[in-house]
Amino acid sequence: MDGKFLKAVMAGWLTMFVTGYLIFDVAMASFYETYGTIAFGVGRDAIIWPANALGVATLALLIGLCLRWSGTLGAVQGFKVAGLVGFLVWFGTGVIYYGHSEIFADIFPIVDASLELVRSGCGGAVMAMMLEKTD
Repeated sequence: MDGKFLKAVMAGWLTMFVTGYLIFDVAMASFYETYGTIAFGVGRDAIIWPANALGVATLALLIGLCLRWSGTLGAVQGFKVAGLVGFLVWFGTGVIYYGHSEIFADIFPIVDASLELVRSGCGGAVMAMMLEKTD
């Protein structure tokens, strides 16, 4: 992994971390209180931010690899590819959790994955723009 790629992933991670906070913890907090783990009494009182940051970093690295492998450049294409990756990862995970447990309502996987499409897409747009730039 070269320095340009790592810088792009770091910028994408930061974008996804901030965007995720704004989407999931600010704008959609009431949805998650109603339909998420909090509603079933298994949500944490306080977020473990280092674990959250590591999870977002892992997703950012996956998205960065997908962008690189596909040769995606530019913000629009980066948003599309990364948004699709984020949606599929989150939808698949949400449906599996829904099928195996009672910690999510039936509407949760589609809404959560759709919001993830936005977060991942924003991160992917930043990464693809940075990968497009020449040093």
